[in-house]
Amino acid sequence: MESGFVKEEHAEDVQSEILQDRAQPQMSVDEIYALAKHCREEKDYQMEANWYEMLLMYRDIEKDLLVKTQYYCGEACFDAGNEKEALHWFEKAARQGHKKAKLRCGRMFAQSKDERDQEKALYWLEQAAEEGNPEIQHLCGDMNCQGRGTEINYARALYWYEKAAPWGNASTNFARGMMYYKGEGIEKDHARAFDCLKKAAGGKHVQAQYQCGWMYQHGEGTRKNLKKAFSCYEEAVENGHTGALNQLGNMYYHGESVKKDRKKALNIFKEAGSKGETEAQLQCGWMYYRGEGTKKDRQKALQYFEKAGQKGCVKAWLICGKMYYKGTGTDKDYAKALYWCEKAILEPDSPESAEAKYICGTIYISGEGVEKDQEKGLRLIREAAEQGYRPARFALKFKYSRQAAGSVT
Repeated sequence: MESGFVKEEHAEDVQSEILQDRAQPQMSVDEIYALAKHCREEKDYQMEANWYEMLLMYRDIEKDLLVKTQYYCGEACFDAGNEKEALHWFEKAARQGHKKAKLRCGRMFAQSKDERDQEKALYWLEQAAEEGNPEIQHLCGDMNCQGRGTEINYARALYWYEKAAPWGNASTNFARGMMYYKGEGIEKDHARAFDCLKKAAGGKHVQAQYQCGWMYQHGEGTRKNLKKAFSCYEEAVENGHTGALNQLGNMYYHGESVKKDRKKALNIFKEAGSKGETEAQLQCGWMYYRGEGTKKDRQKALQYFEKAGQKGCVKAWLICGKMYYKGTGTDKDYAKALYWCEKAILEPDSPESAEAKYICGTIYISGEGVEKDQEKGLRLIREAAEQGYRPARFALKFKYSRQAAGSVT
């Protein structure tokens, strides 16, 4: 006989061997449960599972006891390290309505990266969620919202979030609020969104605190109230939200709800920038560039612009390129100018892409910091001109008219 656990198709052989070993008459249910309980106390989970399997082979076992025993057998198998066998018994119990078994099936399938298992996970978790578990209802909402085990289904996600809402979980209220705010699965409703988000913020949900601040600041779903916006941002900052720190900097910069203080704003932006907030890094760059709240320092400005650019801030790419191209705050460096401007070109919808193309074009034509390529340079300048960039049009008409004519012929 195979050691360990055996598949269901070998059940009759197992029954015969176990019953022969135990001798007749047949052991009672209470006796088997007592032996299984003793095995659990001794942490002999494999033997515990064997006792439950023995009971499951009784022909006259009542349905309620059968289902309960299948679940216990699954637990014993799981604790013994045989997850495949555990899932086999959990599914048997789940198909007959066992609440905990449905949940165990869902959680176990959810650990798999296989899409088919994710589908099974969502199926069983939704079955369990219907029993009223708010944590699982929220998880079902997340899976539908993220497209795990199904295609993205915002309406279904909202259904589950609404189911879980009466329990008052902050994460659930935040999820509901953002769906109403963005109009996902339902029409946009900023007033209802604000109500949900305010509840989440009251539950110390940091993203909800930030979002409430934004909505107070801009009068979305509630009356504009800069003092309350400032207070919400402060609460979010206390919980580590760097975006809220950046917003506080903006409020000091513009004098919203507080006295305008550019020096304090700069210090706040620097703190947010040190924590990786790219908008704050960009703002620090502009303040050093213009001398706001500090002396003008174009070299420091470039350092902050580059920090933002390296973090993927599209607005910073052209600024860095122009500063290297013109030698602002640094020596002229056409190779670096080309590097940053070519990144800006990759954002075709950006209003700065035309200027970036013009700068790249002039560098390719001159061959400074790069292998000379007149054809590529003229093409980029033409594209910039077609996008309405006047210096490119002027350059084609006067500065590069001969090269342009030559390329046509």
